[in-house]
Amino acid sequence: MVLWRCDVRVSWRTQFFSLMVHGILALLILLSPWPENYGLVWITLITLVVFECIRSQKNIMACRGELVLEGDQHVRWHQKDYLISGKPWMIKGGILLSLRLVGGKQKRKLWLAADSMGQREWRALRQTLLSGGASQQTQD
Repeated sequence: MVLWRCDVRVSWRTQFFSLMVHGILALLILLSPWPENYGLVWITLITLVVFECIRSQKNIMACRGELVLEGDQHVRWHQKDYLISGKPWMIKGGILLSLRLVGGKQKRKLWLAADSMGQREWRALRQTLLSGGASQQTQD
């Protein structure tokens, strides 16, 4: 039985937040007073921040596609079946789901931002999770 279904889009707020955090970090590294012999450390830190920003943006882009919340704490995401392994963490702007692959030990955290779906879909997901059907904690 399908409780909720949605085609999740890219969250522009999450992308913007990620870019701002990485940009501020890079700016702090660039504007900090570095001794002359710390050039290698400076370049290494900037390179790490840039590559982490790219990785973060790729991860955000990968969190799109059809998401199906089925009865009995099952989630279908990217053609894989997961179980909700814990109570979803909900705030006004998003929901963090802790998922465990059915029949395996692979775990994944999935952030669903409010702006990654329509308002009606967002309200229905929150209501479904708050009603208790999919939000009861499972045993690991």
